[in-house]
Amino acid sequence: MPVVFENVAAVKSLRGECGDFIIKVGADEIHAAAVIVTEPPEKPVRDIGGGMHRSLFDGGAMKEIAESRTVNPVVIVLDYFNESPPSSTVKALEEAIAFASKKLNVALLFKFLRTAGMKSEELYSKTRNMGVTFIKYESIDISYETDINAFKINVSDGINDVLLNTEYIATDSGYGGGGRFAQLVKKLRLKADDAGYVNDDRFFTSPAKTSRRGIYFLNRDVCADRLNEAVCGFISEIVYGFKDGGQKRNHAVVDGEKCAFCYTCYRVCPHAAMEPDEADRVMKNNIGACEGCGTCASVCPGNAITMDMEEILWDFASGDDGRVKVFCCENSGDTALRNILPGLGETAALIDHETVPCGGRVGFEQLSGALKHYGKVMILACMDGACRHFDGNARACRQSERLSEMLENAGIDSRRVCHIKTSHAMAEVLKDDILEEML
Repeated sequence: MPVVFENVAAVKSLRGECGDFIIKVGADEIHAAAVIVTEPPEKPVRDIGGGMHRSLFDGGAMKEIAESRTVNPVVIVLDYFNESPPSSTVKALEEAIAFASKKLNVALLFKFLRTAGMKSEELYSKTRNMGVTFIKYESIDISYETDINAFKINVSDGINDVLLNTEYIATDSGYGGGGRFAQLVKKLRLKADDAGYVNDDRFFTSPAKTSRRGIYFLNRDVCADRLNEAVCGFISEIVYGFKDGGQKRNHAVVDGEKCAFCYTCYRVCPHAAMEPDEADRVMKNNIGACEGCGTCASVCPGNAITMDMEEILWDFASGDDGRVKVFCCENSGDTALRNILPGLGETAALIDHETVPCGGRVGFEQLSGALKHYGKVMILACMDGACRHFDGNARACRQSERLSEMLENAGIDSRRVCHIKTSHAMAEVLKDDILEEML
């Protein structure tokens, strides 16, 4: 069963792999199949000096300002380099409505406002109708001017500049590298970006699948129902992938005779799969944690690490029945495919499509696992430069190319895996591409 940690400070260290983690808590050791961390990191706010600067989620301050008619205008800033997460979007829209209902001028500033799901579409329309000003920006500069006792905000969309002066700002900058959370990331050997995000702020991976298989971070966008659903999903993943006789995977293999025990692979492995075996003075690979990325093999100074490519190749014969599994990006491929399915006739019955928030979310194991049940697997991703998640389409293409290359090396038809770049407006082009791929 998974272990859920709400007090991350109690965790001293963790070793092992998914299905058999050994967690040291004080003087005790706990064995667990998976680890779920539910305590969010501290939420950093911009260091912009005095004034009435509050977190969007500071309920007391928000109520105080909403009841006041002296602050005008009110500025709300969702400072995310990617899409604003659902909870932040809903909270910002609700607060904007509360301020506007007090006859205050309200400006909502953002880089990318996500308005789909979690009742945000309805709130967005209501906010617009109440006269709230929406400003999409590429760059922002906020400073507190003591001579006028107000914030000075310069925003630019790359073409036009807007200057705002206000006494009050409500901000939400998401989850960054707070002190306790940064310590936890280090203890669990998780990969984080410069801002401290364990999943590159990709809200659609929530519950976050961190760099280490079997360790998950649940943020405030996960309600109780989703938490239960997530735990069940984690258990299913563990039972399916890591029990005796379960699926095999590509993984690193260490040649003990060549290993210099230099810890290079230990330091660079993004998935914490490499661990030192002090007794034999060699590095060992925890297969349950290894993602088969090959980073360790590429940096090993003694060429002691190779990638076992054969164990990933299951018996695909049962899946070669002409059926096609299609993973569709919700922003492009999903719309285009639904438009052409009625015109595909009998061919449409062979297509089993699944919508994903971004093509980049489709992992290597998801693709290779689908090959056990389908004759062909496709990813429909966005066109270059059109991905809402910056490089999700590129990640999707790399995954399919990687599996296709492995199939070819094993003497299996590499065309059983492919990707197609499309958009919601390219239905007819997609129709031709799919029919060609299914020949």
